[in-house]
Amino acid sequence: MNKEENLPGGEDRVPDEELPQEQPVNEGSKGRAEMDEEFSSTAPVAKTEQPAIINFQLEKDMEVHHHPDIHHKPKKWKDYFLEFLMIFLAVTMGFFAESYREHLSDKHREKEYMKEIVANLKYDTLRCSINYTQNVLGASGIDTLRNEIKKAIDGKADVNKMYYFNFLYARESNQAAFNTTAISELKSSGSLRLISNEKLIEHLADYYERKLFAAQTYIPDEKEIRNKEDEVFSMLNMDDYVTSFNNLDLSTYQSNYNFKDVLTVTPALKLITNNPKELEKLYNDVTSFELNIKRYNLWLSICKKAATELIAEIQKKYHLENE
Repeated sequence: MNKEENLPGGEDRVPDEELPQEQPVNEGSKGRAEMDEEFSSTAPVAKTEQPAIINFQLEKDMEVHHHPDIHHKPKKWKDYFLEFLMIFLAVTMGFFAESYREHLSDKHREKEYMKEIVANLKYDTLRCSINYTQNVLGASGIDTLRNEIKKAIDGKADVNKMYYFNFLYARESNQAAFNTTAISELKSSGSLRLISNEKLIEHLADYYERKLFAAQTYIPDEKEIRNKEDEVFSMLNMDDYVTSFNNLDLSTYQSNYNFKDVLTVTPALKLITNNPKELEKLYNDVTSFELNIKRYNLWLSICKKAATELIAEIQKKYHLENE
């Protein structure tokens, strides 16, 4: 008995040769559905809970960044005192540094002013010396003129000599031009306060405000004697003298006229008047002028001495001996 005969429903079984045969299918020709099924059977199944895990992780990471605590703890009074002390010390040190800088600057300015004053004083001593010497010579010539006037009063006049000594010595005096630029600038700029030595301030004031003032007060007045001279001496025959003023010497501010030529003028020069009374008035004016020159020379010597002492005092105090 065949096995097929024993199978149930065998009578209805389709013979094998009539069944449709499976065709071999290439891997590349598989259908999309079959490949998807194959892939899904081998690939790991994605977990549907993953988004939730990611969100949880993000929240966990975000919790690490805490906001800073903006509520500071109250400071102790020692902290406030320390901050105040530091600020106070900084301001104080800045103040002292600035004050020291100004102190150094003021000392430098003070020394520079003293150098200028010393230069002015040296100029004053030179002018005092030169003018003092010239005035001594002038006073000596005026003294000789007085003697000639006396002879003229007695009727023994040497008129040419009278003209010579009058025009050479009695027409003017020599006056010192003091240099006060440094002290004037010191006062006008308010820098006199820079001088800390009270004695030096007193000596400067004594020199500039008293001694120089006195010297200027005693400058001889040339107008008085010239007015009287014009009443006695004539310029009628003094053309050469007048012409000499066309070319003044710029170093001496004087003409180059040779007064000795007057001594040999011929015929002899004449006076406007031989009246003894008028000659006596001339004598008095000439004598007064001579005395004023000598008085002025006294103050020139006083000023020179004071200036020399001031120079030595300033140089010693400010160490300017070698400058």
